[in-house]
Amino acid sequence: MPQFQRLRITNCESRIETGQDAASSNPQSDCELRIESGAGHRFFKSAIRNPQSAIRPLAILALAAALALGGCQPFAWLLVQTIGPFVPEDESEAEFSLQGKSVLILVDTKDPALASDNPRLESAMTEALGKELQAHKACGPVVPAHGVDAARRAEPQFGEWSVVQVGKYFNVDYVLHVEVSDFHLKDNPGSNVYHGHCEAAIRIVSPESGQQVWPVLSAARLVVGDTQPDVESQERLEQETILVDGYAAKVAKLFYTLKKDDLPMRPKVK
Repeated sequence: MPQFQRLRITNCESRIETGQDAASSNPQSDCELRIESGAGHRFFKSAIRNPQSAIRPLAILALAAALALGGCQPFAWLLVQTIGPFVPEDESEAEFSLQGKSVLILVDTKDPALASDNPRLESAMTEALGKELQAHKACGPVVPAHGVDAARRAEPQFGEWSVVQVGKYFNVDYVLHVEVSDFHLKDNPGSNVYHGHCEAAIRIVSPESGQQVWPVLSAARLVVGDTQPDVESQERLEQETILVDGYAAKVAKLFYTLKKDDLPMRPKVK
C-alpha cells in the first residue's frame, strides 16, 4: 500500500500527517496539499516529475509548511508559481492591434519570374487576407482587392511607389505589406504531386508617420506556410486556392486575439 504524506492547512494552522493516518483521514480544507510517495503516483498535478524521489517532495513539503504559517494566500502563491508554468493559456493575444483602423493590404511579388508564374497571386492573396481580417473583426474597413488592382492599372508609376506612398494614395491608417519571396505548388516542377509552399515578409507601415510600426525589432516577420499532405489536390487551381486561403488565415492570426479552442485540429496550411 503506498505511503502518503499530507500537509493540511486550515486557516493559519498546519500539521504533517504520515503513514496510515494520512491515508485514512478526510480532507478538511480547500487549502490542502496531498503529496503521494510511491510508484505510479504523480505530485502536484504532474508538476513534480519524480514521484520516487524522497528529497524533492520533502523539500516542497517544508516550503509549503513555512508558507502555511502565514495563511492560505502565501500557499496559493506557491501553487501558482509551481503549477502555473505548466498550464497553457486559453488565448493567444494579437501581436499588433488593427482594431477600428482602415487597412490596405499590399501584396508584392518582387521576383518577375514568380509574378509571371502566378499572375493571380497578388489579387488572390489580397482578397483572402481581407476576408480573414474582416471575418474575425480584426480591423476597420479594408481596401478591396479590386480597388488595388484598379490603381495598379490606372497609375503607371504604381509599381515604383513606396509602401508609404501607396498608403497615402488610399488614405488609410495602416498598410499591411506582404512581400512574397516564394510561392510554388510542387516541390519539383516536373512532379505530378502537388505540395504547396509560400513564404513572405510581413510588416505594418503607418502612412501618417512614414514609419514601420510592426514588427518593432526586425525589418519584417517571415511567415512560412506548407499545405498538409491530406488536403492536397490534383487540380492546380484548387491547390492554389487551398494554399492562398490557408496562408492568409495563418497571417491574419497575428492580428486578432485567438482562443486556443477555436484553432482547427489540423489546419490545411501549417
